[in-house]
Amino acid sequence: MRLFRRTPSPAAHTAPVAPVAPTVPSATSAIAAPAVAIAPVVAIASAVGVVGVAYGSMASAAGVPPWLVVLAAVLVLSASSELVFIGVIASGGLPWIAVGAGLLVNLRNFVYGFSASAFLPGQGVRRLFSAHLVNDESVAFATAQPHPARRLTAFRAVGVALLIAWPLGAAIGVLVGYVLPDPSRLGLDAAFPAVFVAILLGSVTRRTVVPAAAGATIAAAATPFVAAGMAPVLGVIGLLAAARRRGHRV
Repeated sequence: MRLFRRTPSPAAHTAPVAPVAPTVPSATSAIAAPAVAIAPVVAIASAVGVVGVAYGSMASAAGVPPWLVVLAAVLVLSASSELVFIGVIASGGLPWIAVGAGLLVNLRNFVYGFSASAFLPGQGVRRLFSAHLVNDESVAFATAQPHPARRLTAFRAVGVALLIAWPLGAAIGVLVGYVLPDPSRLGLDAAFPAVFVAILLGSVTRRTVVPAAAGATIAAAATPFVAAGMAPVLGVIGLLAAARRRGHRV
């Protein structure tokens, strides 16, 4: 009688393979915001720095102490209101009138604040510091981002860049104030509105074209008749066009 030895199958000698855990993205990669382009931030800061040179030279020609020019640039961080303040002082106006005019121009930051509140941090020191960065360029650049995750990063990038460029430009302007007593001769007074318009054009959509056009028309029509910096405030009336348009839809 022949005995047959049964050969074990290869699977019997194969060590069991541990199951591979599925790859889970880390929390950091899941919530990381897309990067913001650096070139536009540098361009905005450079243009505002040039306007800061004009502001510093105007303030120096008006007899404002250099320390006050730089301190105001850091604490106020609002080109339009500071230019209005210097303009009133240079024309012989009273200081309290200059302060009132600057505050009136800066009322537009309330509107910008409402827009920025959607992406600013919740509370504490970080929110207070972010509120100081609220201005025309930072909010306009942030709201123009196509991805909501980029808005806070874009806002901070432009805000911090301006916090450096504006006082630095003002300090340089104070130093060259005697060389450049009239900034309008080189067209530096047109740099600020040109940059702002370029940023806003990227955020105008079919939904906002009516109030944007209404506000721009009002501001352009009022420019020859009001003090410098007041036309944008009057342009806020263009928001009424949006409210009226929504009223008709209801």
